Amino acid sequence: MKKTLCVLLCLLLATACLPAAFAGDAPATGTLRMLAYNVSGIPLVGDFQGSVFTTTNDRAKKIGTLLNGTDVDFISVEEDFNGHDHLAAQMDRYPFRSCTSGGLAQGQGLNAFSAHPLYNIERVKWDCEYGTVSGSTDALANKGFLYSLMELQEGVYIHVITVHCDAGYEPLSVRARSSNFRQLAAYINDKLNDGRALIVQGDFNFKFKRALRDDLVGNLLAPTGLKDVWAELSNNGVTDVSDPAFRTDVAGDDLDRVLYRSGKNVTLTPTEKSVPPLLGENGERYTDHNPMLTTFSYTVNGADPAPETLETPVAVPAATLALREVLWTFVRLVQVVCGLVELPYLIGQGVELLINGKMP
Repeated sequence: MKKTLCVLLCLLLATACLPAAFAGDAPATGTLRMLAYNVSGIPLVGDFQGSVFTTTNDRAKKIGTLLNGTDVDFISVEEDFNGHDHLAAQMDRYPFRSCTSGGLAQGQGLNAFSAHPLYNIERVKWDCEYGTVSGSTDALANKGFLYSLMELQEGVYIHVITVHCDAGYEPLSVRARSSNFRQLAAYINDKLNDGRALIVQGDFNFKFKRALRDDLVGNLLAPTGLKDVWAELSNNGVTDVSDPAFRTDVAGDDLDRVLYRSGKNVTLTPTEKSVPPLLGENGERYTDHNPMLTTFSYTVNGADPAPETLETPVAVPAATLALREVLWTFVRLVQVVCGLVELPYLIGQGVELLINGKMP
């Protein structure tokens, strides 16, 4: 009898422990909120791009304060050139961040601010760009993309890329942007093929409804397996403008975009894409772009061993940046003089704009 009672007691204890055991093995879930914002940090030009005139540094301070109050997980900024220090000084809620690459003459204009640790930050310049006095003068900045490895949870990592592609809709700018997409796809397939989840966001200067030959789908989405958040959430996954199911009346098919793909250990599911009202006290807008907020739900499906190398960002000394800025300013002046050969093309662009009206 005693032996039977002992067996029953052991069975009861084992049964009681089963839920706890299964709960411990359950996948970890969470929410990831990603914000991308073109802050119009080009000196002087950016001062006129919001609803009110303000100086570069003052605008950067105001935008930094607004961004610091969003309480999101990750913020990427584009055109963050000369006002970077003033913007970054306001963002004390984001201890993990990239270091500036300098002002407009030398800088990339891309930076990242995160509530989660960031490692292995790398800046890549576009191989192809168009325009010094024509196009959208993209060749006067070292545009490209910024890579970082985010530690989503302790020991769980995902890839994050911030981009700023060649602007403009005329043929030479479209050709440059197509090259940007192909270069990014090659980087992803070559260097980010470890099975981790990936988010790419920023200013793509691309809209599906433009139906231009830059071809985001063929040059980037299809080769990498990335999906477009707007298409998934608002357009039933349709990215082909010739498909009768493609809807041109749905908001959100904008120049600023978010792409994503899940990994073998982290599943990403976009749940919302919105435009948060990052405005001044009286409704002032400090840039000509809308901020873009994407909410993902995620599930950690298994063990995610850390990469062999985890490097934290190292700032370039201020004196070095200042010297580089002087040298790069000279280079830009030479580029502008040489770029005067683009004037006939620029005049042609102006005539086309007068004939066809507003750019698509």
